[in-house]
Amino acid sequence: MQIGTLLRCAHIDERRIAFFQEIGLDCIQIAGVFENLLAPTAEAAKASDALFELLREYNISVPTMFLSYPNQNWANPKEGIGVVPAATRAERMLISCRLMEWCKRYDINSVSCHVGFVPEEKNEFYERFILDMQQLARFAAALGQEFLFETGTETAAHLKMTLDDINEPNVGINFDPANMLIYNNGDPAGVVDLLGDKIKVIHCKDANPPVDAAPMGKETVLGEGSTNFTALLKRLVSGGFNGPLIIEREILPGPEQEKDIQEAVALIKSTIKGVK
Repeated sequence: MQIGTLLRCAHIDERRIAFFQEIGLDCIQIAGVFENLLAPTAEAAKASDALFELLREYNISVPTMFLSYPNQNWANPKEGIGVVPAATRAERMLISCRLMEWCKRYDINSVSCHVGFVPEEKNEFYERFILDMQQLARFAAALGQEFLFETGTETAAHLKMTLDDINEPNVGINFDPANMLIYNNGDPAGVVDLLGDKIKVIHCKDANPPVDAAPMGKETVLGEGSTNFTALLKRLVSGGFNGPLIIEREILPGPEQEKDIQEAVALIKSTIKGVK
């Protein structure tokens, strides 16, 4: 299994890539790919090629991308993020297709997405969303890619219903156990119980659920939260999971984040050592 970290393009530089190689990472989940790399210009193509030349120099591969959209409103996530909101869905679906084609150029075989807050009621809006997701999944399939739902904004049962209704063979899960607690949507083990065979990428991230009526839980250092991460990872690996293990530490880039990532690498390696 590859061990990597989620890295936004704006934070990629040679010092950071060299550090990641030194601590034992061999891949990244790339994010934050915007017009400076996507635009159909010679300048954008040159910048994209230079980025991958740097990664190759340090033997860092890119098996997966996290889809990024401009102007997402994280202060109002139910209306502002992902492809669920009707006001921005068409634009973000087109951006998704452009990002997938960019991935194809660089042999990136899976894309992950915060699709947003999927409606719980099976009404006309939900049915339209399912049809749109089927089209997006089929576009990915035509490029040889998997389309992965990031966990967190739905319960395990709700996510299973959604994936069952989409019913496309290349649709799976980017499992983020911390997000299940941050969004207060149940024990992350429930996703493994119901959808373990759909998990293709794991975000190695930890958190505690909300306390004192707080609207959301809080991320922690890996292994210090309430996800029971090591037990989940052992269970998935022993069950046949062999996809990328992507460390996600959502604090500002800098010495603390790098220290936490380095410690996460050691924890992951010790956890999966000898697991069959």
